[in-house]
Amino acid sequence: MVINILVTLDHGYIGPLCVMLRSLCESNPGAQFRVFVAHSSLDDSDFEKIDHAVPSTCRIENVFVPTDKFPGLPSSDRWPKEACYRIFAAHILPDDLDRVLYLDPDIVIINNIERFYNTDLDGMCLAACTHMFEPMQFLSRVRLKMPAQGIYFNSGVLLMDLQMLRREQKIESVLAYFNKNKKRIYLFDQDIINGFYCGQILAVNPLLYNLDERYYKLHNLNPKSKANVIDYNWVKKNTVIIHFCGKKKPWQEGYKGKFGELFYDRYAEKLNDSRPEAESALA
Repeated sequence: MVINILVTLDHGYIGPLCVMLRSLCESNPGAQFRVFVAHSSLDDSDFEKIDHAVPSTCRIENVFVPTDKFPGLPSSDRWPKEACYRIFAAHILPDDLDRVLYLDPDIVIINNIERFYNTDLDGMCLAACTHMFEPMQFLSRVRLKMPAQGIYFNSGVLLMDLQMLRREQKIESVLAYFNKNKKRIYLFDQDIINGFYCGQILAVNPLLYNLDERYYKLHNLNPKSKANVIDYNWVKKNTVIIHFCGKKKPWQEGYKGKFGELFYDRYAEKLNDSRPEAESALA
């Protein structure tokens, strides 16, 4: 079985992407990956760095997206336009794919991903994790006019049913939703996905498939019982995907999170050691 992975980025995240892909391959020895790199500005040197970071079991595919293909998409210094390309995965990826797992570049994979990749989506378009507890869930629902039972999800990990999205997603409808709700949309692709696909996203466990440091701490502050408290050893054994989704990243000065030391640095160090003349993976 080949596992299809999608990433969307500009030049600024090449280093973290290389670390993410190295962690993916090391944590899944023997697995075959087809990694689709969707972008509008990467060059040959960027793809050389990516190719060097992965073994032959990981096939890198260049998905160039013209900047005018999805007119009017939002962007900022923190979120390039490419961040929104994940929304339109069904329209930029080959027709022979039936599903794909989108991963943000600021992620590391620390355990086997196959079980998650084969999740039964139960008729939903997407599967994702939430990072929010109440009352932040309530505020997000109100802001985006989501139904009372709606869940606001993090868009950094998205398992996608491409066949369903090809049948049902119309580019013009997504763009119309954004244009109608511009004043409510602060987190760009994440807000669009939550507002447009509310009720069509399968909730999966963030402790396993999209764990960030803040959620780890909040979970332990208010567990359902003492048995639900987790520690770093539990994370090492059970969590599959670690997400560094805050403003401070483990490759930047000023990052103080424990997750960087435990789960990021070893992959970054191995990648650096394998590069000619110790070229920095995070340049």
